[in-house]
Amino acid sequence: MKRTGEITLTVIGGCINLLFLLIGIRLLTVDFTTFQMQLEAAGEKQQLTSQQLTDLAYFAQIAGIFILIFTILIFALTAIGLFLLLKLKKTRAAGTVLLIAGILSLPELFIPGVLLIIAGIMVLVRKPRQIDKF
Repeated sequence: MKRTGEITLTVIGGCINLLFLLIGIRLLTVDFTTFQMQLEAAGEKQQLTSQQLTDLAYFAQIAGIFILIFTILIFALTAIGLFLLLKLKKTRAAGTVLLIAGILSLPELFIPGVLLIIAGIMVLVRKPRQIDKF
């Protein structure tokens, strides 16, 4: 049975997840001193204190760590689900893994989460056509 729709949704969700992985890596590789100088330059108009600028810089780093860990987990689950679907032809396991990946990614990544949930449901619900033999 061809599962083009499920595979397409899973690949699109995985690609969007990879984009967020790159954002997380970028947030971790930001130079703190340059970032604080840019925040200070922008903060002159908004009257931000030095402590607020430092807190904002640390928040960006913590957000980068969170995004990085979470997207690696979701991408690994998506890859496992795709592998189960394409290579091993285990539709029930693939659908379950895709559903779990989609549910876990909803708080952080809404669009890939929805795509993975739809793909997981499609994998679980679609059955091969029964040909009546007389």
